Amino acid sequence: MSDRSPSRLALGSALLLGALAVSSSAILSRVAMGDTPQVATAVAGMAPALAVAFWRCGLGALALAPLAWRAHRRTPVHLTAVRRRQLLGSGVALGLHFGLFQASLALTTVASATTLATMSPLFVALGAWWFLREPTDRRTGVGMAVTVVGALTIGAGDLAAVDLGVRALIGDGLAFGSAVAVSGYLLAGRAARRDVPATVYSCLVYAGAAAVLLVACLAVGVPLIGFSVGTWLAIALIVVGPQLLGHSVFNALLEHVPATVISTVVLSEPIGAALLAWLLLDELPAATFAVGAPLVLAGVAVATLRARVGPAVAGDAPVATDPSPRARGAEEPER
Repeated sequence: MSDRSPSRLALGSALLLGALAVSSSAILSRVAMGDTPQVATAVAGMAPALAVAFWRCGLGALALAPLAWRAHRRTPVHLTAVRRRQLLGSGVALGLHFGLFQASLALTTVASATTLATMSPLFVALGAWWFLREPTDRRTGVGMAVTVVGALTIGAGDLAAVDLGVRALIGDGLAFGSAVAVSGYLLAGRAARRDVPATVYSCLVYAGAAAVLLVACLAVGVPLIGFSVGTWLAIALIVVGPQLLGHSVFNALLEHVPATVISTVVLSEPIGAALLAWLLLDELPAATFAVGAPLVLAGVAVATLRARVGPAVAGDAPVATDPSPRARGAEEPER
């Protein structure tokens, strides 16, 4: 990998691209699931939530496989036992995230699902401090707090505006669970990306996530084929947009940008998702959206415009220099 870090303009542009791409995930998923979305079943021609989650990961891995092989041929990747565990953990966490998030979209509103699913900065900040020795600086912490308040404002307005039942509350719980899962994915990726090329990392992790989701689909009898052309087109757009231009871009940035910053940027997703839901699904955002959206954007700007960038090493210093047993254990390969 190159020792030269990208410019702040390049990093900011990539973060913006990733944020815009993931914002379309919920809407495209709703299109693929149809007017009566279900978790494990669907009306004729539509896809169940778990099937959408499986195909976005599986097709994403296939799309990246040639690039990953080329990167491996150019610079052979030798994975230590620690790296293999990190990749496995990241794949399992991503599979859980997509399974829970797609299921939540079948049970609750787009605004609620995306808002609760993007609460990951709370967990990423703690995990980055404890596992990666990357403390959150004051500016990033302030930006994260403002962004969380804005996202919660959007979600609270949405919750108050609809007649919620047990189904929607279960969906909200699944969405929040997906935020916990994606935190593990980002933290494991921040560590693994130290010496694993982005395409190789993304391909392996997507394949691992697809394997987890395939087991879940087979266990509960989820149909994986027999969808309409429009449904397959929506799934293809999910792969190209949210998966490849969203998650894959974020995976590449993990080498240079702390996981806390990326998880904070992802908090802008409810804004794009709510606007698209309004335009395409006629789901009007609540009045509080006008208050929450500017807070989210302001918080993201505060957290990222002057965010520290650099190699994915703990506290911007080689992990090997840290004498603590916890740091040594994190990087010492198994014998």
